[in-house]
Amino acid sequence: MSRSGLVILVILSLVVVGFVIGKNGKGANNYIVRNTAAVYSLILSLLAIVKSNQGMIQGFYMGVLAFILGFLVLTVYKKRYDICRILLIVSIVLATIATYFSYIK
Repeated sequence: MSRSGLVILVILSLVVVGFVIGKNGKGANNYIVRNTAAVYSLILSLLAIVKSNQGMIQGFYMGVLAFILGFLVLTVYKKRYDICRILLIVSIVLATIATYFSYIK
C-alpha cells in the first residue's frame, strides 16, 4: 500500500470514529451514523479478507473478526448504544489494520 493510500485510509477511519464518538458520546445513538460506520467497517473487513492472499495472513483473521463485530452491531446490539459504540470503534480499528496488513507486499 502506498503512503497516500495509507494516509487516506487512516483519515477516513478517524473521521468515522469521530462521528461515532461525536455529540458528547451520543453519535452512536443516531441510527444513520451507526449504520454507516458499521457498513464502512464491513466494507473494509471484506476488502481485507478478499486481498489477504497478497499480504500477511493476520489481515485475514483481523478482517474476519472486524466483519463479525460489524455484523453484530447491525443485527444484535441495535438498541444498546454503549456496547454498540465500543464494538464499532474496535471494529473500525481492526478493519483498518487488517486492510493495511492485507496490502503489504
